[in-house]
Amino acid sequence: MSTVAAASLDQGQIAEAVGKLRQYMTDTLTGFVQCRSLPGQEMSAAEFLEDALADLGLSSERIALRTEEIQNLPLYSPACCPDGGRYNVLARHEPRSAAGRAVLFNGHLDVVPTGPHELWDAAPFDGELRDGWLYGRGAGDMKAGIICALAAFKALSDLGMQPAGAVGFNGVLEEENTGNGTLATVSALQSAIAAAKLSAFDAVIIPEPTNERMMSAQLGVYWMYVDIVGRPAHAAYMTTGVNPVETGLRIVDAMKQLEHEWNLPENRHPAYREHAHPINFNLGQIHAGDWNSSVPSVCTLGMRIACYPDMSIDTAKAIVAERIRAVEAQLTDSDVRIDIRYEGFHAPGCEYDLDVPAMQLLADSHRRVAGELPEPTALTATTDGRHFRLMMDVPVTCYGPKVQNVHGFNECVSVDSMVRVATSLALFIHDWCGVEPRQA
Repeated sequence: MSTVAAASLDQGQIAEAVGKLRQYMTDTLTGFVQCRSLPGQEMSAAEFLEDALADLGLSSERIALRTEEIQNLPLYSPACCPDGGRYNVLARHEPRSAAGRAVLFNGHLDVVPTGPHELWDAAPFDGELRDGWLYGRGAGDMKAGIICALAAFKALSDLGMQPAGAVGFNGVLEEENTGNGTLATVSALQSAIAAAKLSAFDAVIIPEPTNERMMSAQLGVYWMYVDIVGRPAHAAYMTTGVNPVETGLRIVDAMKQLEHEWNLPENRHPAYREHAHPINFNLGQIHAGDWNSSVPSVCTLGMRIACYPDMSIDTAKAIVAERIRAVEAQLTDSDVRIDIRYEGFHAPGCEYDLDVPAMQLLADSHRRVAGELPEPTALTATTDGRHFRLMMDVPVTCYGPKVQNVHGFNECVSVDSMVRVATSLALFIHDWCGVEPRQA
């Protein structure tokens, strides 16, 4: 299936070349994990990726995150962090012949908070390698996947070849809370393509930790905050006050009831028929009070709400808000005030076509390495794939290594799985883009 007949490598050569890069992958991932790239603090990881790309002979472009340039786009999510001069890292290999098809590897640099460090077996940013697993916050989600893509490119280079089509590597901000990093890159790519300054990518692969499966769908997700103002009082006279926490717990109960309804088998989207509990309303934060002997004045709930791909985020917001207002209507004290605000994800769900040539080739590349086709998986989360699917209509999926404890203590990634994924990606590049002798 190679697009360039003049040059080719066989599977054994590619697998052997990737296998020799095992130490490269673990060393590079360890350094990457040691970049504490929490939301709003991703620049150490961006600089690390620039250096890793430079080691592969690729120069990087910095695509700044500027809210004023993207805030009117349909897939914009309300910002959580100041722009602060932060930027995405985009590198693009250009072939001599331009005879092959192009692919973009898109991956996020940001990681979620760790929780108490003492609850990890090893420090969360050490990048410890133990028993074939590399540990650390972001090791699995999703710095390992980015390293797999780099290793795939490097393996071909080590064999004296380079892709005969364009290959892009995009390290982005804010996948974990808005997706605005990828939105900024997609917007820049669209402008460059429209101005004929750049050719389009023919496929996009996001090496998220899918346990070597291929994403077929993802849910819609949005974040909301509910601020409940009660009436503070001394604890000795608490009956004269109104505790907003109690109202907050009633709102949580109402959300759990709606979550239950959306998870009923008869209400599930077809892509999620086999999931026992695809819709999750997560109470991620609750803040209230400032003194043990005072009835709190304010309670704030921070929640993550999910919906099926056939429901718009605006519709989901309206349904949820209606349930919250129903709780408010049942309150007997008029002093209580409930406000709903939105910050972070405003991310619609979508489905992905895995039957197009690019995705079929990726599946076959995996089969050649693992001995069986990858399972399709409808993710119960959101990914940056939505930007490419909904804004560019380019073939896209998520496909990446096996992981454990994502967003939890002792997050880790299987090094054996990384090698398999990198080999699959190298085979994909070889067959999708074709190859030509590497430039000196």
